Amino acid sequence: MSSTTGSCLCEQISVAVTKEALGAADKTAVCRCKNCRQSGGSLASIVLIAPESSVKITGQPKIYQDTNTNSGKPVQRAFCGNCGSPIYTASHTMPGMLMIKLGLFDEIPKPAMELFCKARPTWDKAIDGAKQFDTVPK
Repeated sequence: MSSTTGSCLCEQISVAVTKEALGAADKTAVCRCKNCRQSGGSLASIVLIAPESSVKITGQPKIYQDTNTNSGKPVQRAFCGNCGSPIYTASHTMPGMLMIKLGLFDEIPKPAMELFCKARPTWDKAIDGAKQFDTVPK
């Protein structure tokens, strides 16, 4: 099974995602929740929602248990302990799935959906053609 590989800024952690998972354009999203903004230091997090079985991580990310969530249940945020690059998020709302940070890869597909749109700044425009959600769709 062929895959595409990306890495953190210092290249101590690499992430390989199967081309099938990476090609699932309907599983790409921009998350605009406050926690994704703060953990990534930007307006949003661009992610691929992929089955854990389609992802191989080389290196040892540090894990932050984010307990300040809308649901009140912790979310795992993995990042490089050396350069700080976000690697993935794992949430109880999507068991068996990882939200892989697409900034790790050279090619970034257009997101198919936007999450937590109510947190989008008024001056930032919606992505044309992307489905809009105020939370995470079920």
